[in-house]
Amino acid sequence: MKHISCFIKNIAALLAGAAFCLAAFNGTANADDDAGLFLKALQEKAITQLSNEDVSEEEREKQFRTLLNENFDVEGIARFVIGKYWRKAETEHRDEFIAIFEDIMVQRFLPTFNQYAGSDFEVTKVVPKKSFFIVFSTVKTENGEPAQILWRVEKKDEASSHIVTDIAAEGISLRSTYRSDYTSALKSLGGDLSALNSKLRKKVQSGDFAPKESS
Repeated sequence: MKHISCFIKNIAALLAGAAFCLAAFNGTANADDDAGLFLKALQEKAITQLSNEDVSEEEREKQFRTLLNENFDVEGIARFVIGKYWRKAETEHRDEFIAIFEDIMVQRFLPTFNQYAGSDFEVTKVVPKKSFFIVFSTVKTENGEPAQILWRVEKKDEASSHIVTDIAAEGISLRSTYRSDYTSALKSLGGDLSALNSKLRKKVQSGDFAPKESS
């Protein structure tokens, strides 16, 4: 659990830096590539909506939630991370988990936005797959070293809108890491999603998912 928490902390910082404060889009992706254009549009929205220091924290969180839900498949990722337990859960417990998972994402990522606001982001390659794209990118980490980030981008609808369904750093997928964490917790709880929701809600209310200061 400690290893997972450490990884989530590190990748969350990278995700916040790359996804929500893209200071520059200097990649080599073809200008006609939909996935590249999608990330460029995300960059522009992020800078426009989230870089204003005059807005209140409440408004910043509201804008962040909008960007998160418009550009990331929060529901799909939430469904993925509880694996087989999704099918067994009651609809109300599924809906509650999705809402809590969104709260976790906001609490985890929003505080790192300002810290990584100046990070250099660059798309280096876009690889089309059968039903999605893998977008390779680099972002400068806190120590100034570049780290490679891979994005899994899918088409959201026939109008060619896109959405991020996963992100990976150091060869480890964000949603797969959460899946390992949450399915393990559910197994110990006898597959009771309601019980997991209760535990997660208490952690959200206590601010346990907020980034901790480095010692």
